[in-house]
Amino acid sequence: MPTAVSTPALSAAPVPAPRRRRPEWVRHFRHPGFLTGFVILAFMALVALTAPFIAPYSPLDTDLANTLAQPSASHLLGTDQYGRDILSRLIHGTSISLKVAVSVMALSLLLGMTIGAMAGFLGGWIERLTVSLIDILLAFPGFLLALALVAAYGSSLESVIIAVSLAFTPRVAAVMRAVVLTIAPRPFIEASHALGMTRWRILLYHVIPNSLPPVIVVATVGAATAILGEAGLSYLGLGVQPPTPTWGNVIADGQSFLQSNPVISLSAGFCIALMVIALNLLGDGLRDTLDPQMRKSSNAKMI
Repeated sequence: MPTAVSTPALSAAPVPAPRRRRPEWVRHFRHPGFLTGFVILAFMALVALTAPFIAPYSPLDTDLANTLAQPSASHLLGTDQYGRDILSRLIHGTSISLKVAVSVMALSLLLGMTIGAMAGFLGGWIERLTVSLIDILLAFPGFLLALALVAAYGSSLESVIIAVSLAFTPRVAAVMRAVVLTIAPRPFIEASHALGMTRWRILLYHVIPNSLPPVIVVATVGAATAILGEAGLSYLGLGVQPPTPTWGNVIADGQSFLQSNPVISLSAGFCIALMVIALNLLGDGLRDTLDPQMRKSSNAKMI
């Protein structure tokens, strides 16, 4: 009888394990611009939080026997005309600049998104009225508008935040309206209407969440504009009043001594430039990673 030939059992091919998707926030940190801006801002936030502990002197203490001192071991950036330590004033001024940036970004987002979303989605006379007001406000330079508001309501940190927020809100509202106009005709919005959802519910749960990425990018860039606005108003004497340490006040204190002691104004100007560059890098990184079209063109820049 023929013997049965035993054939080895075919081993099943190993099934590759499904590749785990990286969290969304990891993609942001692979962008070099976003990573650089985030690191700089995180360092400045740490400086602001630890200012009372790392500042070598009080920002308000004066030493009239040691005025306009050049940088030395005891005063790394020298002193101003009142003998106050420049480094200590810059360190304490970081918290005010960050507070202005975050507050202006939050307020302009809240107001601008609300106005722009209602104008773009509801249409009719609401849109016509809103667009007219936005065009009128955009016709004025933002800094001049903030200057007029601060002059009318008084010089204080709260006035500066409100004035700069109101001056930047029309830009956020215009961008929000443009984004909403592109989202409103999409099929999932029409399906929501067919399911019987109210317009306000669609606006709150579908339109606004899908409009966030480009508006957040604009608001991030607006935070940099807010820092420049606060510094400019403080320099003109209409912002946070002396002797409160702000970068704008430090520049104003050193303008009369640019030839004899330029470190006073240049050091504050460097801090302002560094924070503005960091916020712009952060905004560019968010734009590249949140926008699908920009994401495809920027894959080569990822690290």
